[in-house]
Amino acid sequence: MSKDSMNVDKFRSFFPIFNTKADSSSRLSSWDNELTPSPSTIPSRRFQLWRARPDSPVRRSLGVDVIRNPCSLHYPLIYLDSSSTAQVPLEVVEAMNQYYLSYKANVGRGVYCFAERATQEYEQARATIAKFIGAKSKEIIFTSGATAGINMIAQSWASHHLQRGDEIIISAVEHHSNFLPWQELARHLGLVVKIAPITVDGVVDFEKFTELLSHTTKLVAMVHTSNVVGGTNDIEKITQAAHSVGAAVLVDASQSIAHQAIDVGAMNIDFLVFSGHKLFGPTGTGVVYVRADRIPQMSPSSFGGGMVFSVGETESSYRPFPHGFEAGTPNVAGAIGLRAAVDFVEKNIDFSILMKHETALVQTMIAGLSQLPGIQILSFQPVADGAHAHMVTFVSDKYHAHDIAAYLDRYGIAVRAGHHCVQLFHQACNINASVRISFAGYNTLTEVDFCLQKLHELLG
Repeated sequence: MSKDSMNVDKFRSFFPIFNTKADSSSRLSSWDNELTPSPSTIPSRRFQLWRARPDSPVRRSLGVDVIRNPCSLHYPLIYLDSSSTAQVPLEVVEAMNQYYLSYKANVGRGVYCFAERATQEYEQARATIAKFIGAKSKEIIFTSGATAGINMIAQSWASHHLQRGDEIIISAVEHHSNFLPWQELARHLGLVVKIAPITVDGVVDFEKFTELLSHTTKLVAMVHTSNVVGGTNDIEKITQAAHSVGAAVLVDASQSIAHQAIDVGAMNIDFLVFSGHKLFGPTGTGVVYVRADRIPQMSPSSFGGGMVFSVGETESSYRPFPHGFEAGTPNVAGAIGLRAAVDFVEKNIDFSILMKHETALVQTMIAGLSQLPGIQILSFQPVADGAHAHMVTFVSDKYHAHDIAAYLDRYGIAVRAGHHCVQLFHQACNINASVRISFAGYNTLTEVDFCLQKLHELLG
């Protein structure tokens, strides 16, 4: 294998869900015969069988010819929904299990030995993740995800510094997580939210964006890579323009964090958020980056244990950033698991190679879809040299997106159907749902070909 190509077989071997041995034919046959068409019985039986499997998804089984889909009896799992959530490598699960089984304790509180270890591992996770995005540990807050992170910036920073008449600019393809917090804040404070249009390449129309900028623009909250059209914005260019009028910049990197290198210093942004589960990490984990000179402008928005320095009857004081912004018992296991995910990425992914691999999958999928009648491709199509994409979003004039996804599921193919938490974009396109196929390093051209085969049988 060329050193410039993705070793997908090796990469897949790290993920238990792709390496689970098939059940015996007798067990499959027995379960199949017991199933009834009643929707209320199917999920319970499926989950009962999955729990009974001798090789659970938490155990590694390499070199298996047939990999079983946990919800399909006859087809291997083809997971094409990594933009929703990426699968988890075994070492992430093992790191979390080690915490739960060997040194489970709260952090920043106990003085006994394994409480000290828990605190050290938690803070090491913060340091590892900070380095991964070119930040410092003191600039990193752990949250439950990007949604919580954006809401934190809205309440801890924007609500204290924006006033009636001030403007916030977002793009036309923001995830609801980067739209609703600003819409609500605008409603409460009398702010104005402006929406920058996108180009055919799925990125912000920079000329139109600069026309929206003014001395009343106080925040630009922008997606890095869109989760619906897949275009990647030139954040450095956007930031330079925003800063020229004194506006702060928040970047939602949830869709880019697992697909390209992120350097917050080079971007020169003020805030960045992402969710850990998009980065092969556990659910319920997220990161907020706050540039050092913005930290003094932040005020805690959640109060309770862990973030307190001193409590009085009428007045209290709080720990400095970041700990003063992590009230309550944090998701210690999640942070440790996210650190393991970052370690995994740094050991096993060369982003330049990954981007070429994902783009090749996208190009093959688009070429196959383009042969079908009634297909409209909504996402960015990477045709220029060096262009990168990791998803394909489309609609059919023959079947609803949900019907297409349900059909593919019969064959073990998992894709996303719906509005992908970007309803404004779908409304602008005069549609209510689309099909999204998204890729990661564990996907193969063979999987793309099989998916296209089934789409041609349905739509051709």
